[in-house]
Amino acid sequence: MAVLPERKVYTINAMPDQISAQQRQDLLALDTGTVGHHLEAGFMDGGMISRIPGSKIAGTAVTVRITVPDSVMAHYALKFTRPGDILVIDRGQDVRTTNWGGTTIHAAAATGLEGVLVEGAVNDMDIAHEVGLPTWSRTISPVTTKYRGLGGEFNVAVSCGGVAINPGDAILADDHGVVVIPRDQLDEAIRGSIAWRELEKAFVERIRSEPDLCYPDATGATKIIEDSLRANAS
Repeated sequence: MAVLPERKVYTINAMPDQISAQQRQDLLALDTGTVGHHLEAGFMDGGMISRIPGSKIAGTAVTVRITVPDSVMAHYALKFTRPGDILVIDRGQDVRTTNWGGTTIHAAAATGLEGVLVEGAVNDMDIAHEVGLPTWSRTISPVTTKYRGLGGEFNVAVSCGGVAINPGDAILADDHGVVVIPRDQLDEAIRGSIAWRELEKAFVERIRSEPDLCYPDATGATKIIEDSLRANAS
């Protein structure tokens, strides 16, 4: 009879290298909608809601996975988080209980944490607003988890908002949504998004200065459709 391997109740991995200060500054100068013109993947679904309207953060993903009603690992992570980090908590399918609330919010803010993304429930968002800790979550619940010692994982691959996230990935989050960018794609994503932003600014100025401009003619939409109609008619 085969012997099953011993279950690791807790998995703790090293902290990831942070994105650079310049990369973080460049991301904060963008918004997720602009990045969405350049990238197609990495965007969390609309169920991940900003609980403090007007929030905008950029930083390095530090991850926690807790799929049981237990608070221990989420709290333990605050021993390691740094200014510039964004804590991502994967609660699996649990949207009933929350391991992120008032006292923990105060503690997280004191570490300089940029913000938190919870695939699951949070509570005490009035306190998050008071201390200025930007928070995105799937839902809100008054049912808190307990210290049960049921296990958890720190700095492992997780899922949040329908996106796979690895420790060290870059995150930009604002009122429009959340985008996760793998580290090896970050510089190109920033360059492409900045280029799109500048093109968009120039085009908006053209619209303002040319009131008779036909928008679909200028964007190329007219050509695409009418070329197709002609091709199909021949």
